Parts: sequence; C-alpha cells; structure tokens
Amino acid sequence: MRRVECDILIIGSGAAGGVLAATLAEATGKRIVLVEKGGHFGKEFFTQREWDANALYAGSGARATSDGSIPVRGGECVGGGTTVNIALCFDPVRDVWEGWKKDFGVKGFSFQPGTDDYGVKDLNMADCLAQVRGRINVHTPPDDQVNGNNRVLETGCRAMGFSSKHFELNMRECRQCGFCAQGCAYDSKQGTAVTFIPDALAKGVTLVHHCDIERLEWNKTQGGMVVKGAVGTVRATTPGSRPNAMPPGPIQFAGKLVILCCGAVESPSLLMRSGHPDPFGTLGRGLILHPSLPIVGVLDHEIGNYRGISGTIYSDHFHRSHGFYLECLFSHPVYGSVLLPGFGGEHFELLLKYRSLAGFGAMLIDEVDPENRVVWDAAKGKASIRYRLTEGDKRRMRFAAKTGVETMFAGGAREVLLPSEERLGPLPYPRFRSREEAVHCSELLFTPHQTTVTSAHCQATVKMGEDPGRSMVNSRGESHFMRNLMVCDSSVFPTSCGANPMLSILTMARYQGRRVAAELARYGL
Repeated sequence: MRRVECDILIIGSGAAGGVLAATLAEATGKRIVLVEKGGHFGKEFFTQREWDANALYAGSGARATSDGSIPVRGGECVGGGTTVNIALCFDPVRDVWEGWKKDFGVKGFSFQPGTDDYGVKDLNMADCLAQVRGRINVHTPPDDQVNGNNRVLETGCRAMGFSSKHFELNMRECRQCGFCAQGCAYDSKQGTAVTFIPDALAKGVTLVHHCDIERLEWNKTQGGMVVKGAVGTVRATTPGSRPNAMPPGPIQFAGKLVILCCGAVESPSLLMRSGHPDPFGTLGRGLILHPSLPIVGVLDHEIGNYRGISGTIYSDHFHRSHGFYLECLFSHPVYGSVLLPGFGGEHFELLLKYRSLAGFGAMLIDEVDPENRVVWDAAKGKASIRYRLTEGDKRRMRFAAKTGVETMFAGGAREVLLPSEERLGPLPYPRFRSREEAVHCSELLFTPHQTTVTSAHCQATVKMGEDPGRSMVNSRGESHFMRNLMVCDSSVFPTSCGANPMLSILTMARYQGRRVAAELARYGL
C-alpha cells in the first residue's frame, strides 16, 4: 500500500476544501494533501452535453433519497458543487448565524469588520467574505443579460406586487451560453476549480483525485481518540480527466490534522463507517435539503429559456414571512423532461413546446426534523438519504405553490404546470388553465412519486455547537470526540443557512483556514 505523509489532510475539494487548501497553503507552508473522490475535469472536457456532464455529479447524476422520490443533485469532481452550480451568490445571512450563537452556543463568526476572533487579527466573517467575493468576482449582472425566462419571473412579480431582485453571480466575462450545470467550457464561472484550487497547487498542495476514502484511522490514547489519517483506493483516471498525482491502487494518508469537507451526505457517512463516536445519536440527523418545487409555464411564443445566464432574477418577498424564495432556473431537455408531468403523447406534446416553456422554482427553507437523516448503508456500500417534508413544511410549500402558479400566470403564461400527478379537486392533475385555479394548490399532499420536489443544498448533518449532546463538532469545527479531526462544509450548519449556501460555505472555510493557520500549535503542527 502506498503511504503519503502530510501535515494537513483535506478530504473533499468543493466550496470548503478548495478554499481551505489555498488559505492554509498561503499562510502556513505546511505539507497539505487535498483528496477528491471525483475526477479533475477542466474546460476541455465540458462538451455542453448533458450525458457527458453526469461524470461531474454524485451517483452520475442519479443520486436521490432512499425511496427514489427526491433527486439530490451534488457535484462530485474537483471543485464540487462550485463546478456544476449556476453561480448564485448569497452572502451569509447574519440573522441565521446570530441565531446559531443563541440556540446552539456557537462562538466566533463575528460580522463586525476589524474584529479579532480567537485573538487572530482581522479574523471575522466580514473580512473573510470580502476576500472570497473578490477572488471569485461576485457581481450583479447588468440588466441586458437577463434572458426571456428570467423576464417572466420579473414581470410576474411586478404584476403581483412582489419585490424581485437580480442575483449576484461569481462569473467573469460570461459567454451566456446557458450550460453552467454542465461545467463552464470557458472558465468564466469562478468556482474553486479555477480559483482557489489553482492557488493551492501553485503553493505546493498535492491534489489526489479519483480517490475513494474508505475510513479514517485513529489511535486511542489515555487522552482519548486521536485521528492519524485515512485509507482508501485511487481509481484509474476517467477518460477526459486531467492526470492524477498518484497511480491507481490502495493508499494510506498520514496526517496530523484531518479536515473533512465532503458535504452533508458524505461527511457523516465517512464518520459512521470509521467508527466515530456518536454517544447521543445525533450524527447524520436533522438533514436539510432546501426542497424546491418547479413551476412550469406554457407561453404562446418562444423565449430564451436555457440560453443566456440561467439565473438572474429571484424574489425574497416571502423569505421572512413564509420561508421560501422564488428563484429563476431552467433545466436542459433531458433533466427537464423528468420534471414535466404527464405520460406518453401528452408528455411528448409538452416537450415539443420546450422553446415556449418558462420555469422557476419555489425553494423552501425547511425546518430541522431528526427523522430526516443520512445513514451509512454498509450492505449497499453507499449513503442512504431519508427525507420527508414535515407537516409545517407542507403547509408552507402549498402556499409557495399557489403563489408560484399565480406569479407565472401574471408573467404571461397561458397555462401552468407542476411536476405532479396528484388530483387537486376538479383538476385530474396540477395543470392550471387560469390563475383562479391556483387555489387548488391547497390540496397538494406532496405524495412521494406523485409530486416531484428537487434538492441541491444538503446541510446540517454534522452539526456545530458547544454542547456535545446536541452537536458533533465545536465552533472551531473540531470533533467533540476525536482530537485533530475537523469538519468544514455545509454539514456543520446547525439548521438551514437561510439561502443558497455556496458563499456561506466559502466564507466559513476562509475563516476556519485563517484560524487554523494562527493556531497550528493546537494541532501539534
């Protein structure tokens, strides 16, 4: 077995792992290894074909809840979700982070510029956010880059009296091709694969991809459990991927500090199969998915729907009152066909109208339910994602559905559809011919396999807090139960972060990276 020694081992190269690797490399000069399960694909691989892009996703794009009812899309490649998302940037929601301090005892994460958390000069969320925003070029696109699909949502919100806004995006000289979810063929999207990870590699970080980490290794001493590294297997490099730093075969990583950045599905799974203590049964529980209900409008004319920038318009009008956003997105034909209702000829007729379809989603900020969880299924050799909408979330989603249908009609649609086969009063399924029929959304049951909700924002399965009875890691991201083991990704959020999470994760990773660099002695480095 090949053995690789390092000072800091980072497992996962997405929003958190890429930023941590770059931050620690620039500030410490330590030996750092960055490990990624997926491949290292660049613009030369991004063909703008949906099928080819499946290589960038967990489960080749087919990952779902354990009953198959909710698609759970997530990046599994160098850059992770930042490689396949559509560049939507929301600053960390300060009220949410302040709530975590009150409800979970979370410390640090000051939002006041110039604050020195942990005694580290200028260590605070405001400064870290500014550094991240600058590196990935977060900006608001001009009005002339709003495509026809986004105009439908903007027009509908205006007609309904709702506020709407322009998304901020992490792009640079965007070509407006509309293929963000297939990887950017022009390196315009400023994900970690084209920003922080190249920064890390330039500073001497070793990147090992196509690597399945089987388990963490640890020692038991008089002082408790201490992590010492991880073992896994490097797979053969997939055609189209960039070369790997290590050849295929078994591999052992020895590191003094191990940081998990695998996401809210894979981080708890790795901890479970590694025998990490879970004395209070909290590991993997309280999964947040940000369930989203697609709203599809049929127009009487063709529009630019997937061409152009996918998302430029959203509405947070109901964020505080009902806990949801209306966000403009549009799927390409293969994935989009899964979301369109109907069978046979009726479904085909809808696909023939594809150029005349408009779409946006109602994204719910779901509540924590301990029964929604991630469990490692040893028999199947993969994580089992178990999730159901709570009754409270169903009530809010019904209101969001009604609001979304009405808004789509107000935006110019002549009929509106939901991805559902449920009967709603006089309607055989949710195909609305008039705005008045939206009232029947109150009868939605969200029955699995009859109504499709989607998700891409997994969070809250390795919760952060100062009480070991309610959390798995402390505010530094350190395991309560195993020394020199940290977790830094969306799994440590105690609840939903309150918005699309990418920028919150990037900022937290910058913060923790700067803190670790100032506290190396804490980890024997």
